[in-house]
Amino acid sequence: MSTHAYVLVVLRTIDNPVEKNYVHALRKKGYTVEFVSNEQDPLPILLSRPPIAACFEYDYPDLQGLTDLRQAKQRAASVPLLMITQAHSESLAVWAFRTRVWDYFVQPVDLTRFMAVMGSLYQLRSANAGTQVRRQAAELSNQIPPEARHHCLASSHQRVQLDRAISYIEQHLHQKVAQADVAEQCGITPFQLSRLFRKLTDNTFQGYLLERRIAEAKRLLANPRMSVTDVCFSVGFRDLSYFTRTFQKHVGHTPTLYRQSLNPHTATAAPVAPPKEPAKPCGEATAPVGKSAFDIDGSDGAAPLSLRAST
Repeated sequence: MSTHAYVLVVLRTIDNPVEKNYVHALRKKGYTVEFVSNEQDPLPILLSRPPIAACFEYDYPDLQGLTDLRQAKQRAASVPLLMITQAHSESLAVWAFRTRVWDYFVQPVDLTRFMAVMGSLYQLRSANAGTQVRRQAAELSNQIPPEARHHCLASSHQRVQLDRAISYIEQHLHQKVAQADVAEQCGITPFQLSRLFRKLTDNTFQGYLLERRIAEAKRLLANPRMSVTDVCFSVGFRDLSYFTRTFQKHVGHTPTLYRQSLNPHTATAAPVAPPKEPAKPCGEATAPVGKSAFDIDGSDGAAPLSLRAST
């Protein structure tokens, strides 16, 4: 493999960096791996020696770290960027793809998919050797997710504690999440965890957890193949009626009506009135409303014998 065929790993981690499994997999495959530390600007390297790809590695993404990735995409748009993060959320993934990252991975990295992506990028780079592949720059209006903006309001230690709590919630959203268990994961007391959420998110721990479950339920309800009951249990509720009441309180609609509002064409059509009976000729006997001829005399609808005899 060419000495220029290398992968750049841009470290934007809060904790002390440890070489991850994807780095070992790259080296085993024969790629050269170079690192950019937290204090180092990756732009000079990206512009002077464009790599196969630049992997921006995060444990808990913060404002500065995400800003670095967006600036790298704006200044070196031809270099494919991969985002690798330990703390994951839907809003973070949406932000990443709007920033035009090539792919997005959550740690521990799926090595099969990661190496397949890297192999494709290597082939693309080889096919375009000597030319610069044009890529779309990042969207300037793409706002950094709120959970990353919170980081600048606290000390590094508090950021780590909050991010660990949020990461634990995201990973166990479909289960019962006890505040004591989350606090233990962060190495603090439940009371300290409550104060941490109030300080950095302007919300209580339980309030944040409930908002995440409702938000995830709204996302899942957009899938018409998933029943409301499945959505209920998938976001950590254990009682369908309680889920329905809670969802309606926060969203303004029941889960079923909310789903219908996403696609009005799926709403149940109003019942169509049955066609009117054609008018009967004058002189023909008619049954009272709600009665058939069979109901009147118990026969097959012919006139009674006494009436037929008189005619």
